[in-house]
Amino acid sequence: MVETVTIQQKKGLWSLNGLKKIIFTVILLELFLGGTGRLTEITPFLTLRMILYLAYLLIITLYLILGRKLPIEVVGLTLLFIAVSGIAVINGVFNGGAPVDIFEDIKPLLNTFLLCYLSFSIRTENDIRYVLKLLKISALILAVFHLILCYIIFTYHDMALLFAALNPEDSVNTNFIFKGDNGFLNYPGDIYLCVGFIVWEQYHRKSWLKYIALFVLSIAIIATGTRGLIIGLAGAYLVKWLFLRFNYRSIAYMGAGMVLFLLVVSQLKDNIGDKEESDRIRYEQIGEVKERINPVSFFVGHGFGIGVPVRPIHMEISYLEIFHKQGLLGLFYYLAILIITYLAYKKCLFNNGVGFYMSVIFIFILSATNPYINHPLGITVISIAIVSMLKIGELEKNQSIKLYKTK
Repeated sequence: MVETVTIQQKKGLWSLNGLKKIIFTVILLELFLGGTGRLTEITPFLTLRMILYLAYLLIITLYLILGRKLPIEVVGLTLLFIAVSGIAVINGVFNGGAPVDIFEDIKPLLNTFLLCYLSFSIRTENDIRYVLKLLKISALILAVFHLILCYIIFTYHDMALLFAALNPEDSVNTNFIFKGDNGFLNYPGDIYLCVGFIVWEQYHRKSWLKYIALFVLSIAIIATGTRGLIIGLAGAYLVKWLFLRFNYRSIAYMGAGMVLFLLVVSQLKDNIGDKEESDRIRYEQIGEVKERINPVSFFVGHGFGIGVPVRPIHMEISYLEIFHKQGLLGLFYYLAILIITYLAYKKCLFNNGVGFYMSVIFIFILSATNPYINHPLGITVISIAIVSMLKIGELEKNQSIKLYKTK
């Protein structure tokens, strides 16, 4: 009788672990592939991402009730986020921000609680490997998608028809944007092409599959026609070669990389359409933010829900929006993220943390021109990196692990 109960308990545990892994997989794949979350729109007000967010909030609550502990770094960042965001909400209400606009500002930031969920879910070396596998697969799916669309464009030369097919009339959201007349296609989730490139390069053994994947991802990244992605990825590798893993080969890598970077950027410059308008709007935003600085807003911002005329809601430059709405206090929160990320990287005794840290650097550089560190897409990358590096540091103290496969 005892043996029967034990077998039933094992079956129940296996089923529970299987269900947790399915939920974990769906949550990450939706974040990696779902762009802004509107691809899986159920109603104009409800998306699959929202449902999954509620699901992992429930899981976090259950784990806390059961007494599961979180790393002190995760607790500190979460509490700091709640405090800084709470001040921005109160400030926004005080300054007359509309409730709908305040909610629009706080909504993407709520993905910060993913830190807690990942801390409960990523417990072993195999869990980290599984996340890396999902990142690799997702990046290749995005890359193949881009290459197929490029083939369709070059074959049929009808971007208008393709744009209509990708962005249905009944949706108020534009998920896919064409740049210029040469078929360059931009999708918000394209940052995972670059994150995937880093993961394939850092966390896959040397093989023909690795180099094919890197080649395909490189073509797809160029096919986006997005300068920020290329600059961000180049910046992440510059940090690696100069500071993280500097040796005599770094000089050769930087030289070759610089030549390649200049060639790609020079080719894109005249083929991705007129960028003067988008640059002009960015400069206009900077001017309008400067005009509205006062002694109070300098430190705590104007609050959520308070934009500028040219951008009433969100701004292209993450740091500009953070400063305008949360002041130096908001920028301090993101500095704290950067510091904790670096400390987590330093806890990794070997090379296992390099790729994760590079991914964070990529997001921070990219956010100088595009809104990512305060968006679920960027928050997800940062959360995965922090939790994985903390876990790697913990595991390396007790056993030898080797995620890093390249020299």
